[in-house]
Order: sequence, then structure tokens, then C-alpha cells
Amino acid sequence: MLIRILLSIIIFLLFQEVIYSQRTSSEIAIFNLDTKELIRLTSNEFADEEPEWSPDGSLIIFDSNRAGSNDLYQMKPDGTDVIRLTYDKAKEDHGAWSGDGSKLLFQYDAGSNTDVWMMDNDGKNRIRLTENPSRDGWADWSPDGSKVVFSSDRTGNREIYIMKPDGSNVSQLTFSNTDNTDPTFSPDGNWIAFNSERDGNSEIYIMKPDGSRQMRLTQNTYCDERPDWSPDGLNILFSRRVNGEYSLWIINLESIKEYRVTPKNIRVGRAHWSPNGKMIVTQYYPD
Repeated sequence: MLIRILLSIIIFLLFQEVIYSQRTSSEIAIFNLDTKELIRLTSNEFADEEPEWSPDGSLIIFDSNRAGSNDLYQMKPDGTDVIRLTYDKAKEDHGAWSGDGSKLLFQYDAGSNTDVWMMDNDGKNRIRLTENPSRDGWADWSPDGSKVVFSSDRTGNREIYIMKPDGSNVSQLTFSNTDNTDPTFSPDGNWIAFNSERDGNSEIYIMKPDGSRQMRLTQNTYCDERPDWSPDGLNILFSRRVNGEYSLWIINLESIKEYRVTPKNIRVGRAHWSPNGKMIVTQYYPD
């Protein structure tokens, strides 16, 4: 009996170790679309996540728990000159560059709720844009900087909303009574891509910035999420989860045909296109 109890404890501890290692082993990497080469930018025991390229291609923003709390960082595309932007015990993540690269949107989670905040690209002049008991986040700018689109569960489930960059004039865009999140503007500002679970599983959709012409792009039984537009606006990059494993896919908006980007031996998560359209910066899970 004692042996069985000890074995159960050992198995439990090993399982917890596996879960911990999976949770903390993500890194930032660049994937070359032409050569299929993966270039690792960070290498540590912490969780480096949610990278996004600056509009001019000179910097990458990401979030990491390397300092003990989840904060926003930026670095050059070769992994050098890492700079910490936020210094707070709260969780700060999901950074998004403004079209001119001068501002950053991000999520601020103090434990009770999550809100959308804005700051300068050097971490200064922080401004709170949303303030309510719900979870507001996953925000993105319109290309001209006049609008901010975000997701919120203020109605009970996550829906897509749009507002001015000062937090005023909030308008709800989706009304599906299921989770809708990860909204992102097209390069010309005429469309918003997002993922929705309205059909039973997460699929990629697009709609107009006023919420009209909502159209489903992916059609399968998998979990498709985290869309990102190509710089020319003709393709959408997204993550597909199958049996707990993520891979990157691209869907062409003219043919509505999709193809896998990353090979099966590379585990990746959220990703973002480079401004020249030749590379992808991604959240990478090394073996």
C-alpha cells in the first residue's frame, strides 16, 4: 500500500514537472518563409511570448516572465538590445504597435480584471483606455491610428468592440453569444480578421470595421485562431491547434485556399508577419 502511494506521488510530481516545463519553455524565433529556416532569438528557462514586429521592421515587442512578473520587452530582430518596457507586478502582455510605431497597446491584468492600456513605444506615458469589471484586451490599431479594436467579455462571453484611441465611443461589433477574440485590422483598414467559436469550434472570420459582412474563412473541426494579415492584405496567417499542438497556416483571400507554413517538427504559437512579408516572428516551443 505504501509503495502504491509513493508511486502515485512520484507520478504526480513528474506530471507537474512536465506541465511546468511546457508552460515556461516558449521562446521567440523568426521563421523564413522562403528557406523554411527557424532562427531562435531568445534562449532561457522563462516564457517569452506574443511577439510582434514594429511597422518599420527595426524592433520586435514581446512579453516575458523573466523578471518574476509578466512584462513587455522589445529587442532588435537579431535578438540583441533587449529592453524592458514595463515594471509592474501586474501581468502586462499582448503588445500591439500603432501604424506609425510611436505607441503600443497592451493588456494590463492586476488579478481582478483585464483592461486595455496605451503607452509610448519606450514604455512612458501610460494611459488606461478601458475600465470595467470585465476582461478587456487582445487589442489592435487601425492603420491610421483613429480606431482601436478589442475583445471583451462584458456581456458574459467575448465579443469584438471598437473605440477611439482615447477609450471613448465604444461600439460592439459581434453579437454571437460565443467567444470572439484576437481582432486585427487589415493593412488598408477596410477589414477586421478575428476568430470565433460561433460554429462550435474556433474558426477565422473577417468583417467590416462597422461589424457588417461577417464571413467565415476556415472550415474544419480544428481550432483556428490568432489571425495576422500579410503586408499586402492578400493573405492571413493563423495558428491551428490539433491535439494540443500548434502549427502556422496561411489562407489566401482570393482563392480561399489554405496551406501549412511550419513543418511538423516545429511547435509554434502566436505569430506575426514581418513588414516585408518574407519572414514571420513566432512564439516557439523547443523540444
